[in-house]
Amino acid sequence: MNNINEAMIFAAGFGKRMLPLTKKIPKPLVKIKNKPLISYIIEDLIDLNFKNIVVNVHHLYNQIIEELKKFEPTVTIVYEKEILETGGGLVHAINKNKFYEPFSPKLLINGDVFWTKLSKSPVKEICEYWDSNMMDILVGLRSKKNLIGYKGNGDFSVKKIDNNIAKILENTGDKEFVFTGIQIVKTEILDLERKKFSMREVLFSARKNKTLYGLKSKQNIFHIGNVSDLKMINELDF
Repeated sequence: MNNINEAMIFAAGFGKRMLPLTKKIPKPLVKIKNKPLISYIIEDLIDLNFKNIVVNVHHLYNQIIEELKKFEPTVTIVYEKEILETGGGLVHAINKNKFYEPFSPKLLINGDVFWTKLSKSPVKEICEYWDSNMMDILVGLRSKKNLIGYKGNGDFSVKKIDNNIAKILENTGDKEFVFTGIQIVKTEILDLERKKFSMREVLFSARKNKTLYGLKSKQNIFHIGNVSDLKMINELDF
């Protein structure tokens, strides 16, 4: 696991693509097989011995706070008065002293990611491939044809994949791979004075510095973009 034992789950967004469901419930609390989506993520992290899991909240935050009380003290909540986006949310959590070791690499997970553990957890997988000597960021990737529920044009082009790891290139031509919503980041590369920004900006900076890598995941990871995707997943047998 490369000694990565602190994580952050991004759960502050409005979940607009999941409307009208997310008018009454935050997206991380939508249910898959009668269990909130975020609970699957947290339970997997706890099974993998993560000692501190930070969750940022904003939209309908009281519901998330109440749901996650059962995971205290491993789970820590950080409230955002305004949505700070993913990069700003991570910086805010660091500045609020929510991490035991603020400048060690952190696992970051989008709050709407779902996976089935038919084989290995994608969290365990990405932690095993992390290499601090050459990487500032390692993102989980799936081929866009293999990310269940995904209908977009892809996110990244990569160099030749060697042992499931590839350096991510400036996008040229076909963007074959999609970001799974799971990544490891060196927090020391962040500007802690910035307030509101996306981690995408940090990814692009690392790409220019040739320190952005991708892991071609072999696990069953789902893209939950809308109510139809949620319905589809709930109808699967797992």
